[in-house]
Amino acid sequence: MNQIAASLRRLWPLIKPYKSRLIVAFLFGIIISLCNVAQTALVKVLFSEVFEKKMSVIPLLGFEISAWHLPFVFPFLYLVWGAARYVHYMILIMVNERVIADIRVRVVDQALRLNLSFHSKFESGSGGLMSRILNDTGVLHLGLVFFGDILREPLIATALLSYMFYLDWQLTLALLAFLPIFAALTRQISRSLRKYGHMNREAMEAVTADIKENLDGIRVIQSFNLERTMSDRLKKSMDHYIDTRRKIISREEAVSPINEFLASNLVMGLVLYMMTLILQSKATGGDFLAFLFAAGQLQNPIKRLQESFVRIQQTVVVTDRLFGLIESTDRVPQSKSPRPFPADWKQIEFRDVRFKYGDDEVLKGISVTVKKGEVIALVGSSGSGKSTMVNLLERFYDPTSGEILIDGVSLQEFDLVDLRSKIALVTQDVFLFRDSIATNIRAGRGGILSRGEKIESEDFTLIEQSAKHAHAHPFIEKMPERYQTGVGERGGLLSGGEKQRISIARAFYKNSPIIILDEATSALDSVSELEVQKGLQELMRGRTVFVIAHRLSTVRSADRILVLRQGEIVESGTHEELLGRDGDYKRFHQLQMVNGN
Repeated sequence: MNQIAASLRRLWPLIKPYKSRLIVAFLFGIIISLCNVAQTALVKVLFSEVFEKKMSVIPLLGFEISAWHLPFVFPFLYLVWGAARYVHYMILIMVNERVIADIRVRVVDQALRLNLSFHSKFESGSGGLMSRILNDTGVLHLGLVFFGDILREPLIATALLSYMFYLDWQLTLALLAFLPIFAALTRQISRSLRKYGHMNREAMEAVTADIKENLDGIRVIQSFNLERTMSDRLKKSMDHYIDTRRKIISREEAVSPINEFLASNLVMGLVLYMMTLILQSKATGGDFLAFLFAAGQLQNPIKRLQESFVRIQQTVVVTDRLFGLIESTDRVPQSKSPRPFPADWKQIEFRDVRFKYGDDEVLKGISVTVKKGEVIALVGSSGSGKSTMVNLLERFYDPTSGEILIDGVSLQEFDLVDLRSKIALVTQDVFLFRDSIATNIRAGRGGILSRGEKIESEDFTLIEQSAKHAHAHPFIEKMPERYQTGVGERGGLLSGGEKQRISIARAFYKNSPIIILDEATSALDSVSELEVQKGLQELMRGRTVFVIAHRLSTVRSADRILVLRQGEIVESGTHEELLGRDGDYKRFHQLQMVNGN
């Protein structure tokens, strides 16, 4: 019960906006319970007053009613019961749908705001996150239906029990003595379900991660003939999921037959008891039928309540998992009183910046000052800390120690949205949204439109200008629908050079004073690279630029080249100055000259 109450407390802020609808559903639940009692009372009147006493006129609620009118009450009661049940369920189902939609939006929103440390440490990756967003919320969706049972069934049970006490309070107490048996059974099964529930959700997360990995890596999988291997690996993950699912289902489904057996014993005892009273003329057949009918109706809410408590254990598990993500504090902290980004800033300073991934220190006391308008190239072998430096500049992470300052003000004092609006990122692995070319360019200023929404003419002019600067306009004009052409998932319908030029157009549209070029041309062929370089040269003009590149031919014109080795700056200077020294840069240059790069 404590776990269920804790889950409800977590869900309540999402349910609270629909409180008025739930009150209406509760009122219709009362109508349902009253109809159940009225049916039972009508059965008693018919058998006791009409069938046994042969009365043709029945005194009922202060009125005298013809016995021939009583059968017509049944359709009326069932009509009211059906209408109330329809409204009750419709409200609960639609509130359920809305709450699940809200939770999915909140989980995705939180995932988008968590820093890169969280995503890099999340073991099952984006596939695991998808499992929580889709599969775990699906389990929660079903669980909220059972929460609806907990709202409704006690009303019905209370109404029926009250009438049973009215008929025979001693017998009713005797029947209630069996409830601890039902409660003990429910508690035992619930404990087991929570244990296997966690295992099952983790297994489903692994399955989803494997499926996504297979689809994302289809090209590599086919190239290395890994189809059978990957299929077998997915099958093993699926077998583990099914095994945990079997353990859950076996326990959930065991509840019903055990309930039925216990209930049949109660009915047996009830029949024997009532037979004794009737044979002794202490009760009538109508009393027996009314009590039996009420007890039969009572069995359903008790059974549903028991099943609900059992099945809600899965809901407790997924609520913990979902809210563990929603309540995560693994975000880049925002300043409570952010300072405006300076319009006429002069310099960016890395002051003794250190950063760790776990126990691995990636940056070891980086100190460097970059003047506004300077082009800085970051060179070094893989893992030397180049990408980490620019990731810290965008505050994807914060330094473990030290500071990054703009005109003496720490990045942590600026509004995060304002800071990132001043930095445009162009990477090797270009990500394009599954939308039109125009929408992908417009995304530079956070302007993703709903699908089908039209772009205003003023925006479109700026989009076109950005594409021209990026040397993307000529190939876009040849596309079937020009700027409205869809690019496919992750830009899969475009070539690498075309995607890169759209990425540069997006940076032009953003019009930020600081540019980060992270291996922006390393994956392109010579012809594509030439076109992309034209766009990059225009983009860099008059801006502060950080260039990360393995090809030294792309950084020769940089104002300053910083050479990193194992998280430290070991050399600094222009291309010519560094070639004049017998250091890492000269060795990189000689190696690439030999390899023809």
